[in-house]
Amino acid sequence: MAIRLRDIAKDLNLSTMTISKVLRGQTDVSAETKARVLKRMEELNYRPNITARSLRTGHTYTVGMVVPRLEGAFTPLLAEAISEVFRKEGYSLILASADGDAENEERETDLHLSRQVDALLFCLRDDASDLPQALREPTTPVVLIGHRPARVTSLSIGLRENEVGLLAAQHLLERRCRRIAYLRGRRTAVADQRSAGFRDAMREAGITLRPEWVMELEPHIGLDGEPETEFKAARAAVRKLIASSPRPDGIVCSTDLAAAGACIALREAGFSVPEQVQVMGVGNTPALCEPFGLTSLDLAAAEIGRRAARMALRLIQKSDVASLRSVSLSPAVVARSSTRVPS
Repeated sequence: MAIRLRDIAKDLNLSTMTISKVLRGQTDVSAETKARVLKRMEELNYRPNITARSLRTGHTYTVGMVVPRLEGAFTPLLAEAISEVFRKEGYSLILASADGDAENEERETDLHLSRQVDALLFCLRDDASDLPQALREPTTPVVLIGHRPARVTSLSIGLRENEVGLLAAQHLLERRCRRIAYLRGRRTAVADQRSAGFRDAMREAGITLRPEWVMELEPHIGLDGEPETEFKAARAAVRKLIASSPRPDGIVCSTDLAAAGACIALREAGFSVPEQVQVMGVGNTPALCEPFGLTSLDLAAAEIGRRAARMALRLIQKSDVASLRSVSLSPAVVARSSTRVPS
């Protein structure tokens, strides 16, 4: 005979509510009680009947998430933070990647909604101009993550993108750089906002930006027929920059991968980082920042994830929904050895 939740409650002389709270991972149960319940469940090989719970509550206790790609440092940190919040509340996260394709976004969104997820977290592409059709007038709670297209009014959380370029330039200016180059990302709304912030900082400092020192790292096929990564593109761009006269004394790169390529190109040419040229990246990627000592912009992935999950929970639980507002967080400079200590 199948073991039921009420059987465990009776066996331990606890209420079914207490057992239910342990199952949902709620924190208002003592550690001792939680241990007793979990031990007894293991002894009895108890598995909650998710279908029965869904029929009883009207919830599937699943949340969908669609991301543009599963790459870089940002998305894993974001998804991990989101999953942690939901796990503590008894929800499971179902993650899908669209592989950078708008049709895949439509497909994955429809699949999540057909599974009757309790909420959907949708991460926008940097070049997104609209949402999948199913999200334009959704009946399921939706939270958008990232740069929100101008005509979209859905609840969202993202980054103050202009501050990425602004803070990077200000960091180098405070360290006495006056000839700063910018290796920007391909032309998307996000890259344009970051570039605008960089230009604002330079203008406020009274420094004329040399047009040839703003270079776009557009992925393409190189002369050897191989894909040109940001790493390779940045190395090539820096070789051009240091051959110019005057040469830059600071370089802001659109990603940490590009910044690593810039550092290698400088060292190959005999330039010292940061003594002769200071370098900054974006993303605060541990695998790149630590070995290269990269000063980088942290993009608040974990905090964005936690807040997005809490927004979704309030929508699911219909908890003070009227007070929910879209939010933009600020990036933060994480200083390492690729830039100097301010004097």
